[in-house]
Amino acid sequence: MEKGTDLAQIRFQRYFDSFSGLSEEQANNFQIKYEHSLRVAKLCVDIAQSLRLTEEEQEMAFLAGIFHDVGRFRQLLEFNTFNDTLSVDHAEYSLQVINEYGFLDECGEGEKRKILMAVQFHNKRELPRDSDESELLYARILRDADKLDILQVITDYYINPKAVPNHTLTWEMPKGGVVSEEVAKQVLAGKLVSKADVANQVDIKIMQLSWVYDVNFKPSFDILMKKRFLEKIYGTLSKSDTVIEIYRKVKVYAENKILA
Repeated sequence: MEKGTDLAQIRFQRYFDSFSGLSEEQANNFQIKYEHSLRVAKLCVDIAQSLRLTEEEQEMAFLAGIFHDVGRFRQLLEFNTFNDTLSVDHAEYSLQVINEYGFLDECGEGEKRKILMAVQFHNKRELPRDSDESELLYARILRDADKLDILQVITDYYINPKAVPNHTLTWEMPKGGVVSEEVAKQVLAGKLVSKADVANQVDIKIMQLSWVYDVNFKPSFDILMKKRFLEKIYGTLSKSDTVIEIYRKVKVYAENKILA
């Protein structure tokens, strides 16, 4: 397993190091995405191991993880934002970079297709319904790993009173005082909150709570609850009847997934 993952890390490092002349803010955000990619790759392997996948399958999960956000660097340079709505679909940019630089050239066609599918759909609201489970395995692993690491980053940011404001985490949204009606409706219906309906920073946090509905594997739920991500997000919200109801619903959902 080491050969493929080592080569991938070398290629990822070389691509990252190829960018120069960055502003201090750009360099900081580059570093954030660099470290995120490495952590996601490790989480992908951790989940794959928990699912008792083979070493070859664990390597494929790693490759999906380390390259899933490789288009972010180009996105930030060209548009000065990580907000896809204001720029481009960063997953599509990642596919372009992977193919342009031949990052998966050693993979067989079947393996390459599955990894590219994982990258392409890691940021979409839902996975394609016309694909079989074997095709979607790495997409599900990557989606779980990506969400778990983002939850770690944003909860560390939320609970740190000395955190420097970072517009890439708050989407330059107004702070807001209450949950938008449509956002509340979606999460209470057991659905992922649509980014299009997010209107303020409170909505962003509710959307992040709704991610429990898109976690795929029990080992992922184990990490989610052990790290207390839901509780930490809830702790930063003003308590209204709606917020309390939302938190109870997502928490019970996650607890039931662990017990299932």
